[in-house]
This record gives sequence, structure tokens and C-alpha cells, in this order.
Amino acid sequence: MTAPAQPEARPPNPVKEIVQPFIDLVHAPRGLWGVNLAYAIEGLSYFGVLTYLVIYFSDFVFKGVPHADSWSEGMVGVLTGGISLSMVFLGFVPDKWGVRRALILSFVLLLVGRVVMSSAPTLLGLAPSGLWSPLHLITLVGIFFILVGYGIYQPAAYAAVRVFTTPKTAAMGYAMLYALMNLGSSAAMGAFLLRDDKFLGLGITGTFWVYTALTVVSLLVTVFVLSKRTVEETAARAKAECAALMDADPDREKKEKQAEQAAIAKAKAAVGTPRVPLTAWVSLAGIVAAVMWRVPPPWSYEIAGALLAVVVVIALLPAKVREPVLREVAAHPLADWRFFFLIFALLPVQTLFTYNWLVLPPYISRAYSGWIGEYYEVASNINPIFIFLLVPIITALTYKVRIYNIIVWGTVVMGSSAFVLALGPSLVTLAVYLLLMTVGEAMWSARFLQYATEIAPEGRAGQYQGVAQLPWFLTKFLVPILYAGKAMERYCPAEGPKDTQTMWFIFGLIAMVTPALLLVKGWLGGDFKTRAA
Repeated sequence: MTAPAQPEARPPNPVKEIVQPFIDLVHAPRGLWGVNLAYAIEGLSYFGVLTYLVIYFSDFVFKGVPHADSWSEGMVGVLTGGISLSMVFLGFVPDKWGVRRALILSFVLLLVGRVVMSSAPTLLGLAPSGLWSPLHLITLVGIFFILVGYGIYQPAAYAAVRVFTTPKTAAMGYAMLYALMNLGSSAAMGAFLLRDDKFLGLGITGTFWVYTALTVVSLLVTVFVLSKRTVEETAARAKAECAALMDADPDREKKEKQAEQAAIAKAKAAVGTPRVPLTAWVSLAGIVAAVMWRVPPPWSYEIAGALLAVVVVIALLPAKVREPVLREVAAHPLADWRFFFLIFALLPVQTLFTYNWLVLPPYISRAYSGWIGEYYEVASNINPIFIFLLVPIITALTYKVRIYNIIVWGTVVMGSSAFVLALGPSLVTLAVYLLLMTVGEAMWSARFLQYATEIAPEGRAGQYQGVAQLPWFLTKFLVPILYAGKAMERYCPAEGPKDTQTMWFIFGLIAMVTPALLLVKGWLGGDFKTRAA
């Protein structure tokens, strides 16, 4: 007997995907309004400051300092990479304090940090700038407060969506957060109206004050729109709706818990004899090599010695303690050598993301004449709005394509975009670069997160999702520290002859390492190719 044919899955509707977050926002409870409105404003403030930060350090803080671009991009790396790191240590705050208090605290810290950064040039007046000057140190103090604030803020915002939604509305809540953040950050393209002398003429430091004022607005929205009563009522409504779902299926929670426990037991059993996988040793060796290369003695020896001491301590632990530790290490997603390969194969193409704030603003302002170079904020901040519009469209067009294949082709498109700028600076090459890069990102970035979930063993999808963020986290540190600043100094200096074609050709070669590595998928084995087909 032939089984009845299953109806073919309908492709996503791109127009609906774009419009739906705003429809949902209109009908969203007041609690979600408070989170999303503040999140959109904060997206503008954060990316607005980030657009100017390399130029601010180069032209103000490190003016006249040798290798100013390298130092400037290193400082931006401290901010962007430090935010990711701080979330690891401060993500517990909303769980312990509650989302409203955590959000208020985070905005207070962000406000303090931006006040310190914005006021430093004015307070110090004619005091000399330079490396480790008062201006540099005070700016670092401001960055520290921003790091701590963001370490609390982003986990708190996502935790709030979790508290205010049900299993039925959670996807809507996160989609709203993503959509409005992208729209808010894209508004930074109009910052030239604040900075340029032909308009308000506030300059970079004056524009920083505007974003500081917007932080006050975000704080006030959180305090008054996301009031204590609103939080309690919205959370209670979501809890009641969850209870109603549970009443409809009283065994649901029990089944989910049993399935989770069975999956964990199955994953542990699959690990077998506890042992440190080869990939762990490779990772440790890579970290030690990077430290020894970039950090001058004696600090490099001390850091490498500390890493080696960790291994020795684990080896000397009693067997009853050591075996569970090694079992957890062996069960880590990076112990899956296929996933390990995929994660690190994506690093080269991920470098293009960091150029949006590390390279594009100073590159456009230095290499382009006319309105393009004068109003460099427009091109530097257009990517989020493109992503917002293109992701649902490209998803609808490619939903039938195998996930792994779309990741490969997406990285090809994105990586090849840099070669367009290697033809030389012009309006056409810049426009094509931005379009190709955004199309490539829209093709593979979201699908990669889906792929990370699909290839994860049962019961470990969340862990794989977390590790999937590793390339993004590493590029925030590695790109500014290793080469971006040096490339700008050599090929696109603030003064003197420029050779931006060579710089972007090198950037393109780096990015294209990713699809070159991914195309060896046959060597990885059929399981890697087909598990998330």
C-alpha cells in the first residue's frame, strides 16, 4: 500500500517575513515594547559610536603616535571582543536580579561609560594626547564601563524576551528584537548630519554626546515603559499562557525532561572511554603558539606556562575527579573533529564582518573624494538594512538548497566581494562590494546556525549553538590585533600615497580560504555532508 504523498513545504514569504515583526510589535504586550524600543535605540547608539571609534583613536587619541592605526584598531578590538567575553561572566545577572533591574543597571553603566568617553576630550582640553596619555587612559575607563554594561545588557534583553513570551510567541519575540536592532543600527548612516560642518557641525566628539543622550532615552524608556508593574503583569500573562499549554498536555513537561535526560545519557555513553581528544591538543597548541608569537617575553612565557599548568593539574587529579572532567572535555562540540573543522574554516570569511567598523570608515574617508568620502557614515552603516531586507528574500529563494551547499556558495559570494574593491575605489566598486558582501552573508550566516543545530547530537543542540559563535568572537580579537591596523598603515595611511587595491586583494585572499577549505568536504566524510541536508 502506497503511503499518501506529503504536501510539499511552502517556501517562506519574504514580504511577510519583513513586515511581520512590525505587525507583531503593534500587538505585542507592553513589556516587549519596552525591551524592543530600548534595544533599537541602543543599536543606533552602539553602532553609531563604533563607526567613529577607529577614526577617533587615530585622529585624536593617538595623533602623531607611530603605528596609530594598529593601536586604534587594537582598542576597538578590546571593546568588541571584550563585550563578547564579558557576557560569558555577567550573563547570570538578569537571572539573579531580574530582567528589569538588570536592564536598568546595564543602561546606567553604559551611560557612565559614554559620558566618560564623550567628556574626556573636553575636560582635558589642550593636554597632550598619545599612547597611555590621560586621554587614552580615561577613554579606556569609559570602555571598561561599556564592557560591563553590555555584559549585562544583551543577556538581560534576551532573557526578558524569554520571560515575556510563551513557546508559541517566542520566535516572534526574538524576530522583533533582531529586526528592530538592525533598523536602529542602520540609522547611524545619517550621523554625518550631526558631524559635518555643513550641517550641525558637532564633529566626532560632539556626535558622541548625541549617542550619550540617546542612552539616557533608552534608560528612561526602560524605567517608565518597562515599569515594575508592567514586568509583573506581562510575565504573569506569559506564565498563565504556558500553564494553559501544559494543561492541554499535562505530560508534556515530564516527556520533555525524560527526553532530555535520555539524550544526555546517550551522549555521555557515546563518548566512551574518557580521553582528551586530538582537537583539544591542537587548540591548546594553537593558543600557545599565538601567545608566544604576539606577546613579548616574559609575559608570553608566563601565559604559556599557565596553560601548560592547567593540563598538568588535570593529569594529576584523582581518577574519580579526572575521569568526569575528561569525559566533559571529550563530549565538547569541538571534540567533534568535523564541527571543529567547520568552526575554524569559517574564521577567514568572518573577517569581512569586522571590516565594517575597523576598516570601512577610515578607508572610505581616506580613499574616496567627494560626497562618498565626506559622508562615509552612509556606506559604513548600510549593511544592517540590507541584511534586514535580503535575509527573508534569499531564504525564500534558497530554502530547497542543501544547507551545507548554501554555506559554501554563500562564503564564495561574500569572500569574492573584497576583490571588487581591489579594482580601485569608486562609487560602483563600493556599491557592488556592499551588495555582494550582504548577499553572501544573507545566504550563509543564518543557515550556518541552523546547520550547527542539525549536526548536533540529540540533546546537545544548545551547546553546539553556543560554540558556533566562536568564529565571530575570535575575529573580533584576531583581526585588529594581527593585521587590520598594519594593513591600513601600509596601504591606506591617513597621509601619503595609497595602494588600497593591494590591501583589498589581500583581504579577498584571506576570505576565500573559507570556501577553499569547505570544498574539501569529500575528505570529511559523508556524515558531515548529509546530516543536515
